[in-house]
Amino acid sequence: MSGLPRHVSRPEEAIAGNPTLWIAPGVSSIAVASDAILIGALFSKSSFGSISDERDIEPVAPDTEQFARYLKSRYWGAYVAIRHDPSRSSIGIFPDPSGLAPVYSMEIATHRLVASDPLLFNATINYQSIATHLLRPELRCRTTCLDGVEELVPGVLVEFGQTEMRQKVLWEPSTMLPGEQAPGFEEASEHLRALSVSVMTCWAECFGRVGVALSGGVDSSLVAAALAVGGIDFDCVTISTADPSGDERLHAQSVARALDVRCLERTLDAAAFDPSRSASRGLARPARRAFRTTFDDLLDAARTEMAADVILDGNNGDNLFCYLHSAAPVVDRLRASGLNRATWQTVLDMCHITGCSVPVMLAAALRRIRGAGPKDPWPEDSSLLACDVKEIELDPLTPWLAGWTPHRSGAIDHLRLLMHAQNHLHSVAEDGRRFSPLASQPLVEYCLGVPSWVWSQGGRNRAPARSAFARELPVSIRTRTSKTGPDSFLRLAFARHRPVVRERLLGGLLATNNILDRSALASALDVDEVTDLVLIERLMDLLEAENWARSWSR
Repeated sequence: MSGLPRHVSRPEEAIAGNPTLWIAPGVSSIAVASDAILIGALFSKSSFGSISDERDIEPVAPDTEQFARYLKSRYWGAYVAIRHDPSRSSIGIFPDPSGLAPVYSMEIATHRLVASDPLLFNATINYQSIATHLLRPELRCRTTCLDGVEELVPGVLVEFGQTEMRQKVLWEPSTMLPGEQAPGFEEASEHLRALSVSVMTCWAECFGRVGVALSGGVDSSLVAAALAVGGIDFDCVTISTADPSGDERLHAQSVARALDVRCLERTLDAAAFDPSRSASRGLARPARRAFRTTFDDLLDAARTEMAADVILDGNNGDNLFCYLHSAAPVVDRLRASGLNRATWQTVLDMCHITGCSVPVMLAAALRRIRGAGPKDPWPEDSSLLACDVKEIELDPLTPWLAGWTPHRSGAIDHLRLLMHAQNHLHSVAEDGRRFSPLASQPLVEYCLGVPSWVWSQGGRNRAPARSAFARELPVSIRTRTSKTGPDSFLRLAFARHRPVVRERLLGGLLATNNILDRSALASALDVDEVTDLVLIERLMDLLEAENWARSWSR
């Protein structure tokens, strides 16, 4: 084995006697010397310029691990690096730390296959893995719901040799957590502003013309404000429910007026929801919510009207900006500053955010100090499942919490928040029409280094993010602490399509393969859509898993 894998013109030619490589038309790639290639979008951490040529990359040491370390410390984006190491007769694959360019692996009788698109595998469904996913739908696992297909861990170098596979963790969030020189509120706000402008500008220049999905909240407004400050021309779109309970048009339009951009309005219609269609079609697991297909259609139509190539969203904002409802910031401040006025102010800040009393907050802080950590971050939901959940073990894609103690209280909670967002990000590997820029590596690395109490300063969650674009955004947006959601649409969609939902779940693949408890399911499907939203959400998640399974069975 010498040099890079041989390039082939069609994916069907990828399985050959020697290592081969197929890159889809239109996908950017950079050959580095004769033994490495970078596939995807790559930017410089220092200049925030786009990397499009080998000459933009400085010469590096021949060792594969050093090459990958060099990439993660000097560059960012949504990419995968592939490098041949003749000294080990191996091929190394390094998915960038952000997770915005997911990579999957599957071993067959004669080959190891690696791809960014699961549809390239001739894969079948693993029903036990579907049960694992439904048990903890917020946890992204290394094992996917396709038989034999695993996701490579972002930021981990994997070297495939002739007879063995080696893994080396190169990107560790523990190295970015707050230290003695952690930023205060003003510094965090100003740095977050500059960093957001640079990141959004990079993605806009990478994708072409962009639009922004405005939800009326802080996170998507920050994305829009950063684009505006960066001088990017863009339009917005906001999606509302037909009734006032999920109508954010006034807030979205106030942002658009402040930034002097156009904002299209679209309304969700329960009649447009297709209960037989999977929102996760083509993905390796049924991770998206069923009703998202209706959102997708509205956003795609708006994207076409705006003549935009990609719609950017604010997904991951709550998680990135450390939106905590716990005593963790109080404990962190106490350990950093001692029992002083500043710590007392953090107590009051968190009481304001959570709505609890001072005695309740102090009691919660004391429990954490004594070693009682937060609740299970991945609580089981075995409702309507027929399988034995006791035999299912956790296998997080990013095991960032392993071996940690409650001593790093807020840091652990922040990492947990980021892990919770992993199933809800739009990556470059999906349909290419949606993207979640708030998962970008420079933002994640910086925000992990901001102390938890700084995020809650003044009794406002995500305080530095609110302050970062105070000059551009309306006061009404900066001071909002909650916003509405599509709950009414979900109720109406379920009620309107209940007969189809019933037929697909009771007579579908999941029930046939003993994943669902038919008796409990039959009773649950009679739920009153007005009073039990939690059960409706569960039924719709099961519907998405059923539709996803059928999409892979065709």
